[in-house]
Amino acid sequence: MRTRRHVQSRAGARNWTLQRNLQTPSLWTETFRTPTWMDFLRLNHRLTAADKEVGQHLLSLHEGEVPPQTVLSIERTTEAIRTRTSTIFSRPPR
Repeated sequence: MRTRRHVQSRAGARNWTLQRNLQTPSLWTETFRTPTWMDFLRLNHRLTAADKEVGQHLLSLHEGEVPPQTVLSIERTTEAIRTRTSTIFSRPPR
């Protein structure tokens, strides 16, 4: 998995992690972030043949009957977004 992390990071993935599910110890989750959706789409196009072999090798280690699943998520900020029309005034405008 160190090799996988290196491959993904070189291709543009950030904050790569490998997480083990405590309730189902055989379940592992790989997560990473990309700055934009376009960066994510480009990620797979940046992989070399050797990089793709790493992924195939990891798939060959899978023992379950159902193939591994890919889940895509978009992270949104919880902070309020200010625009010109939503400027907050401490006193009424004159």
